[in-house]
Amino acid sequence: MLTAEQIITDAGLRPTKARVAVLNTLLTSTNALSHPDILAALQGVEIDRVTVYRVLDWLLENSLIHKISSDDRAWKFQLNAPKRNYRSADTAHLGLLNNHGHAHLHCQQCGTVLCIHELAAHIPQSLFDTYRVSNIEISLKGLCLDCQQS
Repeated sequence: MLTAEQIITDAGLRPTKARVAVLNTLLTSTNALSHPDILAALQGVEIDRVTVYRVLDWLLENSLIHKISSDDRAWKFQLNAPKRNYRSADTAHLGLLNNHGHAHLHCQQCGTVLCIHELAAHIPQSLFDTYRVSNIEISLKGLCLDCQQS
């Protein structure tokens, strides 16, 4: 498994202590995390909340992570799938500005968000010929296994 530092350097980018710490937090998480979740996970690391926001923006700009809108209007962040560039040439012609092309499971009780890479949008090219799409979101809502059992 790649480390956070390797992911950054493999992308041709410069790792810093803050970038590695935030990306490592997302790398080790099994679900998408909000800014407060990331801050809590980084407790004990010398990094302030503004720096975390800046690092998240930088990771997004460089397509290392993606953000997911949650029901409480807070963004959650998750590592992009390995070897998948969400700004690749195969979606560039579609004019997508913010798309990572897969579905998310949202638990309506605990707020957990999971990426489902196996479920992707299959949209006809004719739609993109007539409409400029800026974002595609596929959300499945329900209860996660832990909430079902409690």
